Amino acid sequence: MEKTNTSTHGRLLKVIAGILVIINIIIGIWAYPRLPEQVPSHWNLAGQVDGYSGALTGAFLLPLITLGVYILFWIIPRIDPQKANYLKMGRVFWIVSTTLVAFLSLMYWGTIAVALGYLETLPRWYFSGIGIIFILLGNYFGKIKFNYTFGIRTPWTLANEEVWAKTHRFAGPIWIVGGILMALAGVLPAAWTEPLFGIVIVLIAVVPMAYSYLVYRRLSI
Repeated sequence: MEKTNTSTHGRLLKVIAGILVIINIIIGIWAYPRLPEQVPSHWNLAGQVDGYSGALTGAFLLPLITLGVYILFWIIPRIDPQKANYLKMGRVFWIVSTTLVAFLSLMYWGTIAVALGYLETLPRWYFSGIGIIFILLGNYFGKIKFNYTFGIRTPWTLANEEVWAKTHRFAGPIWIVGGILMALAGVLPAAWTEPLFGIVIVLIAVVPMAYSYLVYRRLSI
């Protein structure tokens, strides 16, 4: 029964991710003739637009990237040399995949809303949304099995399956803490955003990388 439920949840997540992809394409088709010549494409940590693209790129680049990511998620489990481990992960792979598709979709919707004048700029609660995504991913990190495509891929995790497992179990709580700090950045004064963002990057990227190296060295002695 548990296996059936896992399979059902996996199919549901695939459908949800697919629906998001379709919605993004529909929005792009609808928005393209309505967009100005310059569409915001990048924001700095203060929430100010510091990069623009043309209307065609603004309307369709992110939807096409999201579509490509979605297709890639279908292909990866079939071509990864460790594809048997994807079966062991069950729905976890598609939880992570759908979360990424949702994140890209959220960024796209915000961009289009700003370009069309529905929003003045991306609201600060977008940082909180990113934080929630980090928390969700961190909650499942310990269940990501050894593979060559997604997860914390350092030279040391890829060289040793035990290092992979220990690093992901260690990184899960770290990502949750990073997600909480990022979520706080969405509600605290803007002056807090840059230092909190720097702390989060160190926590979710540098600390797990260093830990994987230390574990590898210890196991190699």
